[in-house]
Amino acid sequence: MKNFSLALMIVEILCGLVCIGFGIYYCFGGSWGQIAVFLIVGAVCVVTGVRTFILLRKRKKQEEEENKNSD
Repeated sequence: MKNFSLALMIVEILCGLVCIGFGIYYCFGGSWGQIAVFLIVGAVCVVTGVRTFILLRKRKKQEEEENKNSD
């Protein structure tokens, strides 16, 4: 499950960066609707990836504390 969460985090951040890149690309030739959609979706993906990273770090710290307390 830990490896799946790590892979999910990487995919979310990459997807977000690609969407933000499309948003910036459409700034120079697209409509405002496309710009807004890509930038919003990209931002949501990046934030979700960062949230997943934070949750993984918290879970890892909790497991380390539980292991210390059980010893």
